[in-house]
Amino acid sequence: MVAKLRHLLIRGKRAKSGMAAVEFALIAPVFLLLLFAILETSLALFANMMLENGMKSVARLIRTGQVQGSNMTQAQFRQALCNQVNIVLSCDANKLYIDVRAYSSFAGSSFPPPIDANGNLNPNLNTWQPGTSSQLTNNNAIVLVRAFYTWQMFTPLIGHYYANMANNTRLLTASAAFRNEPF
Repeated sequence: MVAKLRHLLIRGKRAKSGMAAVEFALIAPVFLLLLFAILETSLALFANMMLENGMKSVARLIRTGQVQGSNMTQAQFRQALCNQVNIVLSCDANKLYIDVRAYSSFAGSSFPPPIDANGNLNPNLNTWQPGTSSQLTNNNAIVLVRAFYTWQMFTPLIGHYYANMANNTRLLTASAAFRNEPF
């Protein structure tokens, strides 16, 4: 009887030798899914921060009159923004949208929402109105500059909850609203 008990104890010690591998095999998929979700969310937030900082820099070109003084086109303004964000974001025309609208007052401003009811990007986000100097009366010196970037989410399950558009896509946005300086 003692020999059988000793045999069972020794056998039990040997059976535990593969337990770590079995436990890791059970936990690894959840751990890796969570790890990739954290990395992807961090990268999306970093990309959004880059878009906001780039927008802040190029919106200043409109505010100070450099865009109006040099007759900068929408394509040139887009390239200026691309130069600021190309470290993380591509400047593909199907991913990056820039909308610049001028108004005569803050209260009189109206602009379309970026996402429609179906979760798709609004196609009317390509207006180019950099406004005029604030020295003029009854002018369009109030400017709203918006940039939108469609970021594809790849992590299953988690990406579905972080996406705010159709097809598991997150819309990154940056905007600046200001009164043009007198130039």
